[in-house]
Amino acid sequence: MTIKDIVAELNNIKEQAVNEDGITKDSILEALTDLIHDIGGNDGLDGFNFTDEDDLYDTFENIDFTELQV
Repeated sequence: MTIKDIVAELNNIKEQAVNEDGITKDSILEALTDLIHDIGGNDGLDGFNFTDEDDLYDTFENIDFTELQV
């Protein structure tokens, strides 16, 4: 889940809380709790995509590791 996705979901929760009479405090807390778990567990950080993995691994594809000394 990207930061853009998270912001969109938060905006959705806010819009529903403002515009729908049936939304309660418990409903908002449940939606926020679900979002936290979707992001990546209890700490809320595991699901963030800070880098594009393709860019990260692309830098290693052109390195010759055959002469690496241990």
